[in-house]
Amino acid sequence: MSASHIDQLPDQARMLLRCNPLLSSAALLETVVGRSLSRRRDRYARTLAAVYERPGCRGRVEALAGHFPDLAEGGYRHADELPPGPGILPVKCDPYRSSALAAWMDGLQLGLEWLAHGANAHVLDHYLRPDLVAGDLATERRPDRQLACGMGLVDINRLMGSRVMPRCVARSLPDYLGRDYLRPGEADLDRIADHLDKALALAAEVDPKGCDLLVASLHTLHVGLRHDPSGCLYSFNGLPGSLVVVFSTERLDDGDHAATAAQLLHEAGHILLGLNVTSAAAPLPGEFQYVAPDKNDLQTLESILHTAYTIPWECAVRMACLPFRARSEQCARETALIIAYAARQIPLIDIAREGIGRLGGDVLPDLRDIAAIPSWSAGILALVDRLLEHEPPARRQAHYAERQRVLDHQAWATGQMLLRGKQPVDPRLGRRELDRSSRALSLWYDGRLHVMRRAGCQPGVKDYGRHIQAIGVFAGSGDPVAG
Repeated sequence: MSASHIDQLPDQARMLLRCNPLLSSAALLETVVGRSLSRRRDRYARTLAAVYERPGCRGRVEALAGHFPDLAEGGYRHADELPPGPGILPVKCDPYRSSALAAWMDGLQLGLEWLAHGANAHVLDHYLRPDLVAGDLATERRPDRQLACGMGLVDINRLMGSRVMPRCVARSLPDYLGRDYLRPGEADLDRIADHLDKALALAAEVDPKGCDLLVASLHTLHVGLRHDPSGCLYSFNGLPGSLVVVFSTERLDDGDHAATAAQLLHEAGHILLGLNVTSAAAPLPGEFQYVAPDKNDLQTLESILHTAYTIPWECAVRMACLPFRARSEQCARETALIIAYAARQIPLIDIAREGIGRLGGDVLPDLRDIAAIPSWSAGILALVDRLLEHEPPARRQAHYAERQRVLDHQAWATGQMLLRGKQPVDPRLGRRELDRSSRALSLWYDGRLHVMRRAGCQPGVKDYGRHIQAIGVFAGSGDPVAG
């Protein structure tokens, strides 16, 4: 790949990043954040008001409500009289974006649900502990390290002594505390902080709006360390204002700041899309009727959109960072990763577009920016195609073969759902015919004929090629797609 080409495509990736549909307007973003926080406040008010009515709970409810200015001094019992929104405070000072408070409030809501199903009344005592809430807040507000942007780093092991935080960590890391994980020492925390400072500086250079969103949305990074070279970053609504970041020792040794920058902005996409969805007047339909390329089950439209938005965003950031990779072998390896990563999204973009096209008029007006996601993501994949054009012929053919394997797997996964009586939505799905036993199926997918039997199980798909061979799917006559 020529040096001039490397200079050209990253600049175009930056241009696409500047056109991110969910970051098109600062005023609109502020409205989205305000609505989302208002809904969280109203949910907290309802929870506190319900617990207040339980015998022996009033004093502790008042103490817990004291963390929320609008809800203190009985404000939660007059939720209808609260102002339209709680006001957007800096993320560090905003109680509605505190991970610790969210974990306890979610636990209290869970306790109410258990009570409704016949649990002992003492279940509320487990979550109504203002003294323990204060301890978790102290951990959140006294981080182990402070980044240049103001985010705090908290060793994830410090959360393990909490009554509620381990449950939240387990949602991101089900195997945490296993043998793959290490306990970071002081020197490790210094290395992690230095690595994150450099990664965020790089993110700010290639995607300023995305990085600004990330910094404005997060006060804490819960950090860990593991042997496995993969590492991981996670965000979810149960930990607002924070991110779980587990580094591999290999990532810290290699100093791959570009990869970390891309993964951080990937998580920014999850945060941003989550805010948009939760702020809308009408929810997205929750029916499970879409097959994701990397999963063997049905997904909701929201789940499909999360993948169709965040992975292309990450690919664009990785492309924008290519000039910062000094050695040609690093650049070649990263180029191959971008192309392979993008290939898995090819079915997904059209599925997302089809799903948005099916939304009713009561949903779409609040989600016009979300409706632009498939087109924006397709633009990024088109840029990846141009990257692919400049690969050596042998590598290019291998990538084309991988793309076809992705489509073949999507056909198989979709067929398995049809064989189970489901009706997944996919614009590439054509004519299909069940045999008399309803255990074998012929279907056309993306112009190719696939014949398959109902599988006894649906194994993982870490390797598409071996997976397709193992399950016995074969493509019939039909022109293969290359590109």
